[in-house]
Amino acid sequence: MVSFRSIDKKNFYSLLKMDPGDGGKFVASNAVSLAEAWLYYESHDTHPFAVYHAEELVGFMMVHEEPEKKVLDLWRLAIAKEHQGKGYGSAALRKLIPLARESGKYACIAIGYMEGNDRAKHIYETLGFLPTGVVEDGEVIMRLDL
Repeated sequence: MVSFRSIDKKNFYSLLKMDPGDGGKFVASNAVSLAEAWLYYESHDTHPFAVYHAEELVGFMMVHEEPEKKVLDLWRLAIAKEHQGKGYGSAALRKLIPLARESGKYACIAIGYMEGNDRAKHIYETLGFLPTGVVEDGEVIMRLDL
């Protein structure tokens, strides 16, 4: 079972050191992601989270709300290299989807993956995300209607 927790003094530096294992090819570093979260802090629409399995930090997630479009954008989902292949990424999405649905604020969740990241594509398709036909900066955009 995974849980989402706020970024705090206990997990901040561990998140900065977290290695997604792709050499930056498919996922922005957590340092860049946390800087983006700070950049959008005042707009109150971008939310970074630490992803835990029990009491162990296993990853990072960041969502961006677009209330006028009723869209929840999953900007980042990165599981630490040593925790990949254990289902934590899928579990995080399985937890996020009903939370978004039950909030009543969103019509869909949008997510993107870099072309060539077949693992992410497979996970998203398995969970019901469909391609939109849009590619932005090499990122294939998918969506899941809620």
